[in-house]
Amino acid sequence: MSARSLPSLSAAVACLLLGIAFAAPAAAYTVVLKDGSKIVAEKEYEVRDGKAIITLPSGTQTFIDADEIDREATEEANRRGYGKAQVIERPDAERVKAAPEPEERQKTLAELASRSSGRDRLEPQRRESLTRPGAIARTAAGFVDLSSLPPQAFRDLELAAEVQRFFRGQGVDGVELYQGTEPDRLYAEVTTNSEASVFRALEVAAEALLATRESHPGRVEALELFLTTPNRERAGQFVLSAELARALVEDRSEVARFFVENVQF
Repeated sequence: MSARSLPSLSAAVACLLLGIAFAAPAAAYTVVLKDGSKIVAEKEYEVRDGKAIITLPSGTQTFIDADEIDREATEEANRRGYGKAQVIERPDAERVKAAPEPEERQKTLAELASRSSGRDRLEPQRRESLTRPGAIARTAAGFVDLSSLPPQAFRDLELAAEVQRFFRGQGVDGVELYQGTEPDRLYAEVTTNSEASVFRALEVAAEALLATRESHPGRVEALELFLTTPNRERAGQFVLSAELARALVEDRSEVARFFVENVQF
């Protein structure tokens, strides 16, 4: 397990769902949504299995439901040259506005994730010291830094194996399961490689908790989730209760908002 900070999660999703504006590099294409919001993209989106795959100016790919796109407005916007506008606009905006200078931009999901610990990376020596008995670290806000937990097997190995199979069955392969901070808490560390995979891991973790509570009542009360990247950088941590998991599963469209509101700093 490791403590790390998320590399650039695209600001586009945060802006789209949370109304956060940011300065982007020059873009070639603008996607207009039916609610009036606009997403600056590097090129025209692709539709696969009902999802619009959007490549952001940073090169990061994200996706939304294709039905959310106003195709006519998108075509018109790009005919008029809005594709070069560096803007994410909310429905209540009066007109397309120039993006603020980079130093004025607000926090992106990446920056929010990195704030969940007081450091970006931990060198191996530091990581080793944190896994010694009694050396559990705390986040800046006082939460237990899940990445500092000693890697101990979950008390019910058969149940842990079942939960791991659940993750993999949902397409989340880079998951390791351990004992959480309480006997009835399962700790999951998931390796992610994109913004979409971060959100997907969060959704599947919520599904896994609810499925486990239904099939094994009283065995797991909460799931502690630590997200990391292939470069061993931090992507955020969460403690999912049944209530939080249910809220996320019932409204997947708000996963970005859920991330911001529940990531532990």
